[in-house]
Amino acid sequence: MMTVMLIDDDVPMLEYVAHLLGSLDLELKLVASASSSDQALVDFHEMLPDLVVIDIGLPGMNGLELAEAFRITKPEVRLIFLTCYEDFQYSKRAFQLEADDYLIKDELSPDQLKVSLGKAVDRFRTREELLERFSFRQAIERNKEVLRQSFLKQLISPGSDAAHTLLLGERLDISWKLPYFRQGFIHIDAASLTERYSYRDIPLIHFAVNNIAMELSAGAAAITPIMTEDIGIYLIWNVSEPDASYQPMIDFMESVREKAKQYLKIKVLGFYLAQTVLMQHIDTVYKTLSDCRDDSFYGKITAVTAVEPRAVFQQTPERRWDQERTRLSLALEEGNAAWIDMAVNSWIQYVTSERLLPRLVKEMCGDLVRQMVFESGGVAESSFFIWLSQAVHIDEAVRLTKRELRNLWRQHTLAPTSAQGKDIRLLAIDQFLDEHVDRMITSLEMAEHLHLNASYFSRYFKKLAGVNFTDYVNQYKINLAITMLSRQHETVENVAYTLGFSDRAYFSKVFKKYSGKSPSEYKNQVSTCFETEE
Repeated sequence: MMTVMLIDDDVPMLEYVAHLLGSLDLELKLVASASSSDQALVDFHEMLPDLVVIDIGLPGMNGLELAEAFRITKPEVRLIFLTCYEDFQYSKRAFQLEADDYLIKDELSPDQLKVSLGKAVDRFRTREELLERFSFRQAIERNKEVLRQSFLKQLISPGSDAAHTLLLGERLDISWKLPYFRQGFIHIDAASLTERYSYRDIPLIHFAVNNIAMELSAGAAAITPIMTEDIGIYLIWNVSEPDASYQPMIDFMESVREKAKQYLKIKVLGFYLAQTVLMQHIDTVYKTLSDCRDDSFYGKITAVTAVEPRAVFQQTPERRWDQERTRLSLALEEGNAAWIDMAVNSWIQYVTSERLLPRLVKEMCGDLVRQMVFESGGVAESSFFIWLSQAVHIDEAVRLTKRELRNLWRQHTLAPTSAQGKDIRLLAIDQFLDEHVDRMITSLEMAEHLHLNASYFSRYFKKLAGVNFTDYVNQYKINLAITMLSRQHETVENVAYTLGFSDRAYFSKVFKKYSGKSPSEYKNQVSTCFETEE
């Protein structure tokens, strides 16, 4: 049975929550109640509860500071915050501390508390802690990974001492008792990752996927995951027979893929080499996997793919890329993002039909981005080039490249909106809309980005902005559209495409609702002004 501690300086509220807790049909035992931060620290260290329901607005050490102290003592403790504050910063900080919920006192009901407590119980029992690890726990786990990487380096070094290597593995909880080994790796699709996260989040996401693999490996047949910098998450499977079924390895990769999709909303792929070797030949298979990671670059990649080192690629391109480079220049000159797709798509069709060497394709993708940087005066993400070089399929490379080209195009083309006098919380929302201007952002997606409950976000946003979120986004996009249509040669179709509208008719309907005119009427008015000036 999980133990619970309640903390609130409002004694009636403390008693009310204790009463609710006793009336709920949950396997929870109340072991401590505290009305001050000093008392809370003493009681927590004495009882070490599994779950804490804590008020943020405590005198002295506030609830957030107490939670940090609790995490140091017991990193796995679950947290539910109670507060009177309707503020993004409090809720965001709470979720950085891995809080299971953030409840407004005035809205607290038995059903709401039961749902929050049930969520905390489930997370405690299943250890579904994937993204926001507390710093103390992160440091421990990362140190383990450094040692595991050293172990892998020794393992794949030709002529290394097998007995010494196995002894080192035992110290890292890697126990191999069987004679044969199979190998594979899990690849994180960087294009799917950057659709949801920024490049600076990639190391943390990589770490989270590795945690998923580590947790699943506890129930797998001697499959050992090791996080690497160049090949993703490397897998070594200890087997008894050379002809054992590959299905356990495939099932393991499928499980990692499904959990990464469910919890992190990203795409990961599994690759394995259909070869069984003794320990002294692990280095040979590792090199083969590294050398052949691009062999399915143009093929159909399934969730789990067997690597077959048989691919033949054209070593040098037979034509220059002048036409594609010209189209990228036109994207900037005419303010028309459609030229980006036209440039990249025609080039990709050619390299796919000719099966150009993947390394050259990725180098060319990087060159196209560097050209856009030079011509636009913008700044590309340095991490883009690193993750581009590690792409395993042409679709991944293309999506990464198009995204970076569009970001540079937006830096150059779209006029920034004035931020003077605007609430800092709305500025954070505007920044997210800027970064995803080519998509229609829903209130649910924005709530997830801010780590807020969707219904709470909708209510609070209307209080903050005076309009609902859909109206805010539409007005935001129409303001950009008006700026773009003010350019002499801009087209309505391109503006609709650039701002993520599904078709011109829907764009025209939204434009008229928020500006009072149709896009064509506004464009004609602008054209008349240009003619008058001439």
